[in-house]
Amino acid sequence: MSVNLRSHDSSRPLWIGVTSRHGSPEWLQQNARNYLAMIASYQAMPVALTPDYPAILPDGNRFAPETEGRLSEAVLDHLDGLILSGGGDVAPHYFKQALDGAEEATIDVKRDELEIGLAQAALARNLPLFAICRGCQVLNVAAGGAMIQHFDGHRSPADGATRFHAVRVADESRLRAIVATDRFDVNTFHHQGLDQTALAPGFRWAALAEPDAWLVEAYESATHAWVIGVQWHPERIFELGDAHRRLWESFIVACRSYRNRK
Repeated sequence: MSVNLRSHDSSRPLWIGVTSRHGSPEWLQQNARNYLAMIASYQAMPVALTPDYPAILPDGNRFAPETEGRLSEAVLDHLDGLILSGGGDVAPHYFKQALDGAEEATIDVKRDELEIGLAQAALARNLPLFAICRGCQVLNVAAGGAMIQHFDGHRSPADGATRFHAVRVADESRLRAIVATDRFDVNTFHHQGLDQTALAPGFRWAALAEPDAWLVEAYESATHAWVIGVQWHPERIFELGDAHRRLWESFIVACRSYRNRK
């Protein structure tokens, strides 16, 4: 029997969608546990959005993915925020390029379809949207931007210690107001990304890598209430500083504000 919770009830916990490549409990525990734990640490309820398992809301409503992996955008009507999570590479045909450095074995077109559809619908609704690593890339593509398919020096080894580098924050950016510093350290796990020429219309850079100042490490929407993409993994809060905690807190505040406006 489903719990009788109304999606617009301001007394209920926040419901925050988080995307993943697969929806089995085993996959989520292995690959999404840091996102789920971060959401739960704010007494919010995560809702897994995947191309192969139904999205099950806390009130018992279910949204089954279509054959090509997409979920009905109506699922977003029940959510207070959306996280596009990390993972494999985006298929380059979505930004009108041939394969040129993207790792074909990691591409999952059903996940691309899922996340591009949800990202576009979330932008249209002005839903708070936190795009992380791959999510940062796929959101930019969904909004009409492009990507650099491969570069060296920004991927931590799979079986070694996490690598870190600094980012420089844009002075007048929303990110600067949130993190309250002009420079901080981030972890790094990616081999794809974007420069300023690849940014989608309506997005502006919010942080650049050091020393690779050509590389956009964070961007934000100039027109939405809270849309931020970051190339690092802030859900790995156990290895990061206070700036990352402030970023999460800002996202949660935005989700609560969105829920209260419904």
